[in-house]
Amino acid sequence: SRGLGDVYKRQVYFSTFITLVFGFILTKIGYANIWPLFGSANQLLSALVLATLCVFLKVTGRSNKMLFPPLIIMLCVTFTALVQRVIALVKAIAAGTDIFGSALQLVVAVLLITLGLIIVVNSFKSYVKSKKGSELAENEESENAKSVEA
Repeated sequence: SRGLGDVYKRQVYFSTFITLVFGFILTKIGYANIWPLFGSANQLLSALVLATLCVFLKVTGRSNKMLFPPLIIMLCVTFTALVQRVIALVKAIAAGTDIFGSALQLVVAVLLITLGLIIVVNSFKSYVKSKKGSELAENEESENAKSVEA
């Protein structure tokens, strides 16, 4: 029988191996070709952090209105750049230039768009469902319950 530690070690080694293989393949494509996707992934991450902060600030009863303009701008710019990159990659594949590199980048770009949209939609749903200050109300209720018990 294998312990949980053995399973964890295998998962760590496997995930490290996969990361290194993809990193190696991406370096063979060329730095200039990878940079637009790296930049898009980085900007998408910052937009998703802003979306998460909007939900968090609403739930904790704080003002979050100052985050909406940069959030909307970041999402629009990032998704526009990703869509333009997808179009350029499809054209490159259709022209028959660097098919492997373009196809790999196309997969990454489509994944970024898909995962980004999923997170944005779920964040929006959470934002709409959450009540302003709901975390504060829960904390007050639990404190009241504790004081009643004592």
